[in-house]
Amino acid sequence: MLIKKSLKAYGKINLYLKVIKKLKNKYHQIETLFCYFDIYDQILVSSSKTSNQITFIGKFSKGISNTNNTILKLLNILKKYPKFNRHKFKIKIIKNLPQGSGLGGGSADASVLLNFFNKNLKLDLKRKTISLICNKIGSDVKPSLNTNFKMLYGSSNKIIELNKRPKLNLLLIYPNCLNSTKSIYLSNKIYSKRTNSEISILKKNILNLSFLFKFLNYKGNDLEQTAFKANKIILKVLTSLKKLKGCKLARMTGTGSACFAIFENKSQLAEAIVVLKKHYKSYWIRKAKII
Repeated sequence: MLIKKSLKAYGKINLYLKVIKKLKNKYHQIETLFCYFDIYDQILVSSSKTSNQITFIGKFSKGISNTNNTILKLLNILKKYPKFNRHKFKIKIIKNLPQGSGLGGGSADASVLLNFFNKNLKLDLKRKTISLICNKIGSDVKPSLNTNFKMLYGSSNKIIELNKRPKLNLLLIYPNCLNSTKSIYLSNKIYSKRTNSEISILKKNILNLSFLFKFLNYKGNDLEQTAFKANKIILKVLTSLKKLKGCKLARMTGTGSACFAIFENKSQLAEAIVVLKKHYKSYWIRKAKII
């Protein structure tokens, strides 16, 4: 079978993130609301006659480990399946999403490839098996199997997919510095209570932007304070975002270092980008569309 395919691995933001507790396996129980946007890593997959080859190119490819990355972890897991081992691949990832940013690029790369291999090689992996594979690679891999608006909560990372999604005028900013997910979680001292009752309220009112912005501003991101101590640039960026005209919400996504802001309308978003690019000339600043 000759394979040649181009895939898109879309980035994500955490609209809010609450840390509930630390688990015995050293991971954390969290509650978060994911949404995905229209900027993506491009993955080129083609058949190889010799061996599996992984190449990272593009603006944000520098510093990615050749011996410890999400794609290599996926391939090593899939090697135990005979249908996968009948093939060898050249995998080239064009990194358009900053690494160490909280935008989920590495997780999305792995999840998109897992879906591709399962379908095209007819691996026939069951839902439970796919879930176990994802969890071995990283906590954001399973949610990234599709780009639906979704909530993740509970000790088993239960996912609730929301059929409706609001239209949001989104701005992304990456301040050219990496945050370590592991160190941010290890240093975190802020924990929140579970709020199961709020989940049903959010599902009913997800398209009510007035309610949504109040809800999100109330919820916050429990990891921000820890990130501020490790990287004061993030606090400066968020302070700048919140001062911009029309900004309804400004927040760090995940463990950072990228931040996002949501604006009341497109013209205010455009004005904000002009202002930010003058002030932060070297930063990665983009407008994005929720998908």
